[in-house]
Amino acid sequence: MKNACMHGTTKARGCGHAELGRFGVMFKNCTSWGVDYSETPGQSISPHDAADIASRLGSAGGLMDGKLEGNDCFSNVPAGYTFFAQFVDHDVTLDVTTSLSDSDKRAGGGDHEIEKLPNLRSASLDLDCVYGLGPEASPYLYREDGTGVMSTGNPANPDDLYRNAEGRALIGDPRNDENIFVSQMQLLFIRFHNRLMAGRSFEAAQREARFHYQYIVWNDFLKRICDPKVYDHMNTALLDASKKKCEGDAKYDPKGLFNLVDHCDRILMPVEFSVAAYRFGHVTVRSNYPVNKDTPVVELFDERFSTLGFSAVPRDLVVDWRYLLPVEADVAPVMTKEFNHLLIDELISMPDPIVGKRASANERSLAFRNLLRGYVMGLPSGQCAAQKLADLGIPVNPAQNLGFDGIEGWEHLPDPMKTKLAAHTPLFFYLMREARVAGHGKNLGPVGSAIVLRTFGSMLLNCKTYLTEKCHLTEDELKKCAHHETWRPLAEIAGDCQLELADIVRYVSR
Repeated sequence: MKNACMHGTTKARGCGHAELGRFGVMFKNCTSWGVDYSETPGQSISPHDAADIASRLGSAGGLMDGKLEGNDCFSNVPAGYTFFAQFVDHDVTLDVTTSLSDSDKRAGGGDHEIEKLPNLRSASLDLDCVYGLGPEASPYLYREDGTGVMSTGNPANPDDLYRNAEGRALIGDPRNDENIFVSQMQLLFIRFHNRLMAGRSFEAAQREARFHYQYIVWNDFLKRICDPKVYDHMNTALLDASKKKCEGDAKYDPKGLFNLVDHCDRILMPVEFSVAAYRFGHVTVRSNYPVNKDTPVVELFDERFSTLGFSAVPRDLVVDWRYLLPVEADVAPVMTKEFNHLLIDELISMPDPIVGKRASANERSLAFRNLLRGYVMGLPSGQCAAQKLADLGIPVNPAQNLGFDGIEGWEHLPDPMKTKLAAHTPLFFYLMREARVAGHGKNLGPVGSAIVLRTFGSMLLNCKTYLTEKCHLTEDELKKCAHHETWRPLAEIAGDCQLELADIVRYVSR
């Protein structure tokens, strides 16, 4: 059935899809960065050469090493959105098949090689990282009374996730216990569902939870992190497309801005998003964060406080979101690190518990890993991506001068490498540098914003969401809902104001 989001024969009540997804490419027929950089026409550079470039850019002492200076400048985005971004990422994407030692997949097999890769998450904003496969298929997430209320807390801490005797969190995605902040974000949305269960069925509460979450992603989170001009352009296009789709107009997305689906209309996860643009969270991570009033500073990887995750959250480390989100007017939250090409020292030289004692200097750097993964996945250059987006009428400038020669250490690169990198820049490096130059360090630049917005717009337009619910109703359902209005956030949550993430904190805390 065209445009249906149930891609199998049965549908669980947790995940919005009975079948998970696949990765794909946003820019069709675009050669990879490795091929463009290579001196041999039609062939990509070798994994060895790619690793050398990734090391010069992304390892300790490289161009992306922010050292301690990486903590000096901040954006206008409250720091809690870094962990919300991580939570969202775990809801829509999971790749467990690719290796950093692989060669350029796109050079070897074209776009089809990427589309073979399984995404072990549904590429839709359905909160499957919270609901799992629902009460029937994932009963360990729910109370035994059959009400659909989800389990929270444990004997050591009622304000922690539900855990087994070994301390392992019983949640829809184990990655959401990898640090105390994303763990507490997971708890926030579980409690949000439970609060919505009052007077509602499981399905009704789940619908409200999903739609509020989707609304926040597009209208709060993305509005904060994206270039304002590009956001306005894409927001107008999405609202117009969703309206036309629900009116039955087959040409609801004439430019294909949000047409990121396969031949069966299944939503694809673009690697340009998952491997580059959405990794902006890595450059906005701070070295330390406030947790609550009594713990105003915790280092990112401070083992004394179990901030490495995957263990019970102590009572004295329960996160007070007022210090990370604009929950109360008289409490100013801390902001994320500036949007730029620099990563903090802790992510350039990650510790043994994260990467293992035998990890090389390169393997300890998240920037190196991102750059090399971009090569393996055959990502295009930033210049190619910018041109493709401009061709779609999105307000980006392919000729934007990113001032590479002003980057500390650029002058030490070999001259041939500088010339090639300036013309064929690895996408992740390009987008993060663009955020500093065009976004002034406050948000993503136009190209990065467009990639992120196209991807999330595809999720919202090509599945049953707060924007398209009426499109997926049967004729009988439409007759029953003749006066059905477009979904709106509940007044009890946001009142008359624009719904934002802090509203969920306030609602759950009442």
